[in-house]
Amino acid sequence: MAEPMTLMQKIISGLLLTPFAYLGYLEMQRRARIAQEMAVEWLKEKHPGCIVASMKASLWYWPVRVVMQVYTPKDEDFEIKLKAGSFIGGIFNDPVEIVYIRKKKPASDLKEKA
Repeated sequence: MAEPMTLMQKIISGLLLTPFAYLGYLEMQRRARIAQEMAVEWLKEKHPGCIVASMKASLWYWPVRVVMQVYTPKDEDFEIKLKAGSFIGGIFNDPVEIVYIRKKKPASDLKEKA
């Protein structure tokens, strides 16, 4: 029968795994930053004139999902969700795929009448 690990063995194994967990977290942060940059470039290319109000990336999904709150020059508010990269090629495979585009706020009636 195998003996249970002692407290000292648990502490040592935890200390040995800590740097790998930290490096994994840094890699996920790096991938999220690259995916956000890819999403901004996609928005500039496909929809020029739109302004990104806020953006967040999900670190725990492959490929990385980026959700952007976007304003248009016509005073419209959209939420755009994109997938950046692919599962096999990672973030550097470079495809950006639209998951959805939702209209949040319609154009104001006052500006349309003017």
